[in-house]
Amino acid sequence: MLIVYCQLYADTTDTCRASEWFRYAAYGQSLYADEHPDFVRMDIALTTNNPAFDYSGDGKRYTMQTFGNFGARLPIWRGNYQNFRFGLSITQFFNFNIWMDMVEQTTAPIVNTDFRIGVPSLTFIHRFNQSKLSDKNFIKNYSITLFPLRHESTHIGDELVLQRSDLGYALRRVNVSYNYSELNLTLNEPENRYLQTHTFRLGLMVMLQPNEGWYFVEERDGDINNIATNGKTIVNRKGYQRRYGPSGLPFEVYLQYQYQSPCSKHGFQAIVSAEIRNRALYGYSLLETQHSEEPRYSIADKHVFTYNLFVGARYNMRHYDGCFSRFSLGLRAYHGNCPYGMFRSVDNFSHIGLCFIYQ
Repeated sequence: MLIVYCQLYADTTDTCRASEWFRYAAYGQSLYADEHPDFVRMDIALTTNNPAFDYSGDGKRYTMQTFGNFGARLPIWRGNYQNFRFGLSITQFFNFNIWMDMVEQTTAPIVNTDFRIGVPSLTFIHRFNQSKLSDKNFIKNYSITLFPLRHESTHIGDELVLQRSDLGYALRRVNVSYNYSELNLTLNEPENRYLQTHTFRLGLMVMLQPNEGWYFVEERDGDINNIATNGKTIVNRKGYQRRYGPSGLPFEVYLQYQYQSPCSKHGFQAIVSAEIRNRALYGYSLLETQHSEEPRYSIADKHVFTYNLFVGARYNMRHYDGCFSRFSLGLRAYHGNCPYGMFRSVDNFSHIGLCFIYQ
């Protein structure tokens, strides 16, 4: 049984040690439709334009934009128990996302950057009938992943901050910065990259400090009276007033699906990945130019659905199944509120274009 398992799940019997430090675990990874994944992804996409980030001011309805995601899972420990029926892994996640307006001819500005990091995550997996796994087995395993503490911090590009100041916008910069925990349940982890697999994932992301909301504004960054009156207001260490936005529902829920076809003898396979997520649409206006003497009343941020889809092909390196052993090329499409930084107040944001993934 152990020999069959090793042949199905790995290229070498080295993977079959019961407990190892700093070795790759082939489960608990981001699926391809994740907007902020733990792998490298590059998009060149036709994107909905909006005055909030239209640096050139040409007013076009759509424009070409470049999105780069640089993520990784650093392995810390993995273990297998009861003849490899059960597995545990501890990994460290980080993610850096950059949005660039590469076709803007004046300066090709950085529009936004997002950073995500936290304490190590824990993934448990239960495998079924590992000695008989084949394409005929629809249900292969289930897993549970816990991210106890994550932090997101986002930053608008310098060129846009200066431009927003020159144009007299009430909000030059919004600080999207918060701590959260995340839990997801996965049916059919694509642990074996060669087998045909239908993967389903249900996830919940919960804000750890809901009284501070998803974002805040300091008076040096803009008019804090444009943020909801039911948000918390404090004075920071440097004497600047800070107002927190209303959190509304302090969580996000998402459902993901991914299909991988059987792998050809040359290492190629088809990949289809989709996500539906319910997330906060931030309630402030980035185009407001009127400054208010009194706090403006605002209801809590509402939640909207977002949709993400990847369709493409993947090449698997035949003699190595660790980090950075897969290359994918396809089309990726997104629709919903803008998923990046302070621009999450922009609704009906879409993009579709060429996507390269290095995993």
